[in-house]
Amino acid sequence: MKIQTEAFRKVTAQTAQDICGRAELSAEALPFLLPTLSPQGFLSLLVEAENIGDAIRFLAFTLPIREAIWWCYVVAKTSIPAPTELELLCLERTAAWVYEPDDSRRRSCMECAESAKFKGAAAYAALAVFWSGGSLAPEGMPDADADPRLGPIGAGASVLLSITAGDAKNLVERFETAVTRGVNIANGGNGWLPGERPTGSN
Repeated sequence: MKIQTEAFRKVTAQTAQDICGRAELSAEALPFLLPTLSPQGFLSLLVEAENIGDAIRFLAFTLPIREAIWWCYVVAKTSIPAPTELELLCLERTAAWVYEPDDSRRRSCMECAESAKFKGAAAYAALAVFWSGGSLAPEGMPDADADPRLGPIGAGASVLLSITAGDAKNLVERFETAVTRGVNIANGGNGWLPGERPTGSN
């Protein structure tokens, strides 16, 4: 697949290096990282090399946090073949927070992620919401601010769990589809593909 050469509309970072300082990519990604390379240029190289883990992690850190969480929501929503009631609840609460981010919705995401024992793409989408900002301490306790890297780490983990859960022979196709969704969101879109509107989606 080809990645656009023009800047992503929702991304403020001028170079990939600005983002990689936070994303902590693998050693395999570093040879592609030139000092003046744009975010879209670096992502293109990672996708071309089929460096799946680094490409997903980089894009999760490239997007603003709400957009990163919406990305992992859309990927999970379209990837989990037969979601359980708990997975649906995790995704429902994730979407609710994206539309109206407040602390009660953020904490409700932690509740369902915990109920899911922090397993699976839906649980990690909800966990990414909890990690997105605010205090990690229980209500009524002194604040313990979230590390700003946690939100995109959770979002990227959710996307990876979504795309690696199926048949290995279709992994690259699922990876490229997830990146297509992420790029669409990076440009102000909603991540749904043309003609696509999953049941119960927002």
